Amino acid sequence: MDNNIPYEYYNDVLGVQARFLFYGEHAHDSSLKLIGERGFRMKIERNNIYQIRRASLNNSALVKYSSLPTSWQVLLVKTFGKPQEQVRHSIFEKEYKRDGCYFDLLCTIKKPNGQVLNDDELNEYTLNASVLATMERVYAKRKQYKQSLKQPVGDGTPQGAWEAVCREANMFRNKVNHTLPNNSVVLRKLLKKFKKEGVKGILSGHIGNQYTRKVTHDVEMFLNSLFADFEHKPTKAEIDRQYNGFLDGYIEVINNETGELYSASDFPHLSVSTITTYLNKWRNKIGTYGIRSGNRQIFMAQFKPYHSLEQPKYAGSIISVDDRQPVFNYAPTKRLWFYNAIDLGSEAFTCWVHDTTKEGMILDFYRQLVRNYAEWGVNLPAEIEAELNLNSSFKDTFLAEGNMFQYVHIEPNNARAKRIERYYGELRYGLEKKREGWLARPSALSESNQAGPKKAPIIPYNEIVAGCLQDIETWNNTEHSVIKGKSRWEVFMAMQNPNLRPTNYRGIIPYLGYETKTSCRAGIIKLNNGEFLLGTSTGSATGVIALGEELVQLMDIVEGRELHVKWLDGNNGEMLKAYVYVGDTYVCEAVQKPTYARAHVERTSIDEVNFELMSKYVSTIEGYGRKRRKAIERVTLIDNTPKTISTTFKITKSPLSPEVGTPPEASTYLRPTKYKSVEEDEVEILDTEGGEEDLMLVETSFKRSFGDRF
Repeated sequence: MDNNIPYEYYNDVLGVQARFLFYGEHAHDSSLKLIGERGFRMKIERNNIYQIRRASLNNSALVKYSSLPTSWQVLLVKTFGKPQEQVRHSIFEKEYKRDGCYFDLLCTIKKPNGQVLNDDELNEYTLNASVLATMERVYAKRKQYKQSLKQPVGDGTPQGAWEAVCREANMFRNKVNHTLPNNSVVLRKLLKKFKKEGVKGILSGHIGNQYTRKVTHDVEMFLNSLFADFEHKPTKAEIDRQYNGFLDGYIEVINNETGELYSASDFPHLSVSTITTYLNKWRNKIGTYGIRSGNRQIFMAQFKPYHSLEQPKYAGSIISVDDRQPVFNYAPTKRLWFYNAIDLGSEAFTCWVHDTTKEGMILDFYRQLVRNYAEWGVNLPAEIEAELNLNSSFKDTFLAEGNMFQYVHIEPNNARAKRIERYYGELRYGLEKKREGWLARPSALSESNQAGPKKAPIIPYNEIVAGCLQDIETWNNTEHSVIKGKSRWEVFMAMQNPNLRPTNYRGIIPYLGYETKTSCRAGIIKLNNGEFLLGTSTGSATGVIALGEELVQLMDIVEGRELHVKWLDGNNGEMLKAYVYVGDTYVCEAVQKPTYARAHVERTSIDEVNFELMSKYVSTIEGYGRKRRKAIERVTLIDNTPKTISTTFKITKSPLSPEVGTPPEASTYLRPTKYKSVEEDEVEILDTEGGEEDLMLVETSFKRSFGDRF
């Protein structure tokens, strides 16, 4: 192989050595320098360029010629000429065959420790055995060929034929990466042992023993520890430099958990290809990449298997909910948020709310979900799948299993777990793409989904919302993907799961509803400009007015007290459900007070039912009142309780009392004054004997009161 020519065939596929394309530490002197080495690796990781052979100690990485951009292919041909057609193979390549019989034999062999060979060992020794068998055949043919030519001593001898076979076997590493020794003498001994003992003859006598491996488990884990630096995220080439610096004493490595200082004498010298090989092993990458990865979605796509689930057969079985930003700007770099729900059985959107931020609309979303299903006359779905970010705070309230939904599946940061993500892609590229202002993804794989030359304009907020709602309407009216001839909405309404339980408002309203303080007067609760009666609080029935003994018990609890009513209204503004609380204690449901026509001639059958219900409600309260009145016995109360608590206070002299020596008849002046009506008699002036200084009292007659006469 000419080291100055980039072309190389690998497994009959034309390839180009990567080092002839990029610039950097590992670039060839004659490289075209089309891209940096890191950028080239990223193109390979994104499958923009297809790699057909990884880099190793003796071989450059090889990429598929046809996967290169057309401009790169033109430069390669212009600089190095056209790649030659692979018209013939070497004798060794023609004779080689990977023999599965060796694989079957190796599967029956156990190591000294009792374990069977692992997959890497099976592949390695199957490949080595197949190459040795090929060497045996090619050597026999070359020996026979050279002897038939009767060539002189030298390259024509059998010894010369063996050297040629060894050279071909070593060059064959470019095609298959076997691990046979390079030395021709050692190879001859190994081939003799292989011919005598079969595949057992090429196995190491200490296979399975960690001490026979250069890279032991401890060395491998040490390399993983160096590579798992999530802050710096070193490359594999940097790990090679760090490891050699550690061996040379320039770098010290300390175990953070034990405080142990690793000793360089415990670790062997390793080549960069060996370090790269072990760091690239799946068992190591799944650990180190899990620590280094800053994007959980990409990590799971690389390492986490996914389930394959069948589409639900009924509507209402499960809904998938998630937020999204329609790809339109209502202001520079600003996009509004939608939070949507889609029924997976019917594929119909069943709820949608929008806002400028997603945090402020999550409660409105669930309220609207309840309102929509109530308006359509269907029960809430049995199950929900949602992301954790916005729903984590509700896991113990209305999103607890059994409250709003029977089953709740919430998974953190896992787009695979939400089927709605797939429908969002169809909505984005199927409907929204046709509207003005649509924003393309910067790195869209499909050329048709990449941005065009025209800059997307700013669209007013209300126009974006109107367009999104129109898209949802169009989506629901399009044909179902499985049930042909019916729209998604028709499937939703016609194929509701028969096993759905009634909507559990009792487990929803306390967390999603609004709260109003009010009171109960004469069995009637005033709420939102309406009147409500006390409903039953037992059983699963809802909307049933309480009667009989239950109503009496409820009246005893709520009548005249401050109540907290938690309620939720529907899309039409009417009350969906309302529940009465005293403090934090649930009491009963509040039921809309039934009304009926005043005129008998205008009453319908519904009016008659409402009249009967209201009459029973009133009769229950009045009947209980009469019963209580009859149960009360009449009694006469004789109160002998003293009005004073002592007799120590006495009036010793009155201002109207006669002085000492006054005749006894003067005591008549101390009698209460009686007044006489002016209208009935003239005032009579009494004569006095005591002179002007004597006190004169006027006595008048008056009508006696009813009490005095009695």
